[in-house]
Amino acid sequence: MATSSDADALEKGIKEKLPQPWSRWPGGYPGEIEIALLDAVRSIRARYRTRDTGVRGATARYRESVGGGPLDDLTRLAAHDPEHLATIIGRQETSGRTKAEAIVEAASNLSAAGVRGADDLQPESHKGAYTRVRGLGKVTWEYFTMLLGKPGVKADTWVTRWVAEQIGRPVSSDEAGALVREVAGRMADAPDASGPLLTRLDHQIWLTARGRQRD
Repeated sequence: MATSSDADALEKGIKEKLPQPWSRWPGGYPGEIEIALLDAVRSIRARYRTRDTGVRGATARYRESVGGGPLDDLTRLAAHDPEHLATIIGRQETSGRTKAEAIVEAASNLSAAGVRGADDLQPESHKGAYTRVRGLGKVTWEYFTMLLGKPGVKADTWVTRWVAEQIGRPVSSDEAGALVREVAGRMADAPDASGPLLTRLDHQIWLTARGRQRD
């Protein structure tokens, strides 16, 4: 169980080891639930790379395939044949099935629960419709909501490992997320900041853990 000393140690690590200024949070896809879902699922053990490759390439190809415009209708994504969607976004797998299959199932579940566009999503009410899909879980659910503009922490392997290094002991994903939330609550945000402080802090920890350069 996390303690106040754990939070103190993490706060110290954030102040001393994260580069300043923080990198820009890309901003996600507010008002575009289709793209947010695609990105969240394709992000599992994936690379972002350039616009034409990785996750960015997959979302760009999907956008082009449906004619562009605001992509905020999960019923359209749910209507895709998974095999056809895989030809657009790639055949990467999660838990022994293509990510395209998981995406279509998640879109179908959420649509059935009354979620068509981004404004319909209630994170606590609709979480189960996503996490009951084989291959999907609470970490990518959190990321999905973050991409839609909700404050959050994607406590994946990178973030969890970095938090553990700062406090000097192993932590679970849940513990890491809770600690980042606690420390973010202690911090003052800049009035002209773009995006929620919690989300931006998570993003900078993730970049630092991966050893990437600032934007």
